Amino acid sequence: MADKVYLAVDLGAGSGRLMAARFDSKTIKLEEVSRWASAPVKIGNSFHWDVEAIFGEIVSAVKKARSLYGGAIVSLGIDTWGVDYGLLDESDKLLNMPYIYRDSRTDGMMDSVFAKISKKEIYSQTGIQFMFFNTVFQIAAELEKGGNIGRAKTFLMMPDLLAFMLTGVKVNERTNASTTQMYNPFKRDWSAEIIGKIGAPAEIFKNGFAECGDVIGTLRQNLRGELGDLKVVAVASHDTASAVAATPARTALPAYINSGTWSLPGVEIPSPIATDASFAENFTNEVGAENTIRFLKNVTGMWLVQKSKEVWKARGCDKPYSELEKEALESQAMRTLLNPDAPDFVMPADMPAAIAEFARKTSQPVPDTHGSIFRAIQESIALKYACVFETIEKLAGVKVSEINVMGGGSKDAVLNAFTANATGRTILAGPTESTALGNVAMQMKADGVVSNQAQARAVISASCEPRIFEPSKADSQLWADALGKFKERFL
Repeated sequence: MADKVYLAVDLGAGSGRLMAARFDSKTIKLEEVSRWASAPVKIGNSFHWDVEAIFGEIVSAVKKARSLYGGAIVSLGIDTWGVDYGLLDESDKLLNMPYIYRDSRTDGMMDSVFAKISKKEIYSQTGIQFMFFNTVFQIAAELEKGGNIGRAKTFLMMPDLLAFMLTGVKVNERTNASTTQMYNPFKRDWSAEIIGKIGAPAEIFKNGFAECGDVIGTLRQNLRGELGDLKVVAVASHDTASAVAATPARTALPAYINSGTWSLPGVEIPSPIATDASFAENFTNEVGAENTIRFLKNVTGMWLVQKSKEVWKARGCDKPYSELEKEALESQAMRTLLNPDAPDFVMPADMPAAIAEFARKTSQPVPDTHGSIFRAIQESIALKYACVFETIEKLAGVKVSEINVMGGGSKDAVLNAFTANATGRTILAGPTESTALGNVAMQMKADGVVSNQAQARAVISASCEPRIFEPSKADSQLWADALGKFKERFL
């Protein structure tokens, strides 16, 4: 049997790429076809996604894939970050470039929404943790600050918008819809109550839902000449949902960390948990592939390292990651603890300076070398993970014995070792390309070569050998003491 090829469009906040997955009936081999920058653009005082430019990159990448793989290509799937969306008018034209989730237009919108519908009611219907950039607060900004929503006839999340541009079919995929804080996972539908109380037009949410593994449609006629007659499949279109779908789990309810700019530590469960306790802890219930629930908490991850490296590079010091790791391990352990989720680190102009100021205001030694800053960040992220998993066990009534780390952070040996030490649990690191693999998994389901997520995970497990990190017994007391200090200071 000739190899089948599935194309995964994987869009992040800073870049996009097209990955091709060769499937030989037993294992998957990923190949990068194209990669491009997708930085936001500033229009007036707001930041937007140039969706036409992103779409153009996708078309160019698929064209390139056609030249490489020809008729072996079966289908294409798209995953992106959550919460951002586009609005179409009655002629199906995009009303404006979609706003970026970090745009300041949501300032003050949480309080505005809570005046119309209580925080508790929102959580009881959605099970979603409160973040200032959630779609519900973006929609509120549209309504209160003179956006285009009054002219809108269709609401589409980013991957759904791009799928529409490819196929002409308007549909909402559930995993990304669940990030809006306007989707009810208990009823498996939009929350009419929330939409009504914030004053959003209900008609824009009437496209219907796609299930993971559904074929959305085929390419528009005008695209077929250069791209062929290609099927577009509804994958787990929220990138974290795709990453979790690829978890090569050895347990029935796998625990995971999707580790990247954001870290998403969580556990896969069959149904949502929206209790008073989970509300108090601000845990989220995002929909996963095959309508599982990703019970998790957003934690700021490699963002602190990425922004620090940008500053150092601008000052003429562009050290490779391996050198920073070496310097970190040579630095004093547990000298400075940070709260990675502190407002101080959301969007600072100078991340190392923000870290220094945070140390000063919390009466701790100021990390003054690249290695000490790097170590402070990594230790603190690992300690935050430990706190999250302790809470998960209490809230979900599960026992976490091992944690699957996926995404770019799975390559970070220092962070993975620290995470094993902080949590006291075995860390299985990899696959690095979990998002693309999870995207492909649902395309394979649509193609009928696997029947369900469990079979897809078995194929992925056979294709990728994880790296194992065990907790250090020698350092267990050091980490236990640090965890106590971390909780005392920041929780």
